[in-house]
Amino acid sequence: MLALCLPCVVQAAFPDRPFRIIVSNPPGGPVDVMLRVLANKLAEAWNQPVVVENRPGASGIISTGALVKSPADGYNLGMVVASALTIVPFAVDHLPYDPRKDLQPVSLVARTPFLFIVRSDSPFKTWDDFVQASKQRELAVGSFTRGTAFHLIWEQTARRAGIKALYVPSSSSGKTQNDLIGGQLDIALDAPSSSQALIQAGRLRPLAITSPARFAGLPDTPTLEESGMAGYAPQPWIGLMAPAGVPADRIAFIQQSVAKILQDPAMKAQMAALGMIPIGGTPGELDATIEHDRAEMEPLIKELGIRLE
Repeated sequence: MLALCLPCVVQAAFPDRPFRIIVSNPPGGPVDVMLRVLANKLAEAWNQPVVVENRPGASGIISTGALVKSPADGYNLGMVVASALTIVPFAVDHLPYDPRKDLQPVSLVARTPFLFIVRSDSPFKTWDDFVQASKQRELAVGSFTRGTAFHLIWEQTARRAGIKALYVPSSSSGKTQNDLIGGQLDIALDAPSSSQALIQAGRLRPLAITSPARFAGLPDTPTLEESGMAGYAPQPWIGLMAPAGVPADRIAFIQQSVAKILQDPAMKAQMAALGMIPIGGTPGELDATIEHDRAEMEPLIKELGIRLE
């Protein structure tokens, strides 16, 4: 009898084999670099390989589609940027998956504040200088392509501040920065990791950052809230997701491991250099964040008539 029952109770401990984390970002960018550092630390903690798989393209639809088709065993995960779940679903005609039903939150990994920058000789010394000037004449603000998180945060900010400006989309941060320095733009919205070198070189100057508290990488830059926009701190997030159906104990194990690593001072410093604020939130916190952002983005996307190809 004992021999017959033995296979029923002897189970391999989790984890006992390699993990895979799918990401929509191409190799070498801030999200990819952060993920690879995190993956290495998780591999050490779990004594199992953690392989990063880059699946760029189609605004995250390719990578998210690959994730939802993966086995719901806890060994297949995805590092997902906010726009894939809070912008794309409202800006495309059809998704090959249901982002609410087919995915399971694991951890809110990080927030990525955005930065309003001007050229070094700009007459705008403060955020309020820009706001007041925008009410007197049409100014040009540059950032990434329409329908990106940068574009929608600009539109959201403009509405809250009661201002208007000509939005000039660009395919790259470098082009936007060159146009700003060259005088074709009055202000730009960028990621700290992209603009920090030119700020340190004295060619660009930050006016305000969207984080709720001052960012460690740019401690002298005031927040939008400090600059007069009370209660407003829009920050896209990066989250770890899994296919729906992973056992709760495995989700909890992974989340706790991630949260512990994100509290390490060396990891915090590395993420600050990449323009990120480590969070390490629970599955419930990530789920609430997704629902909050979807509720804000859906009407704005419809108002602007944004469609992604």
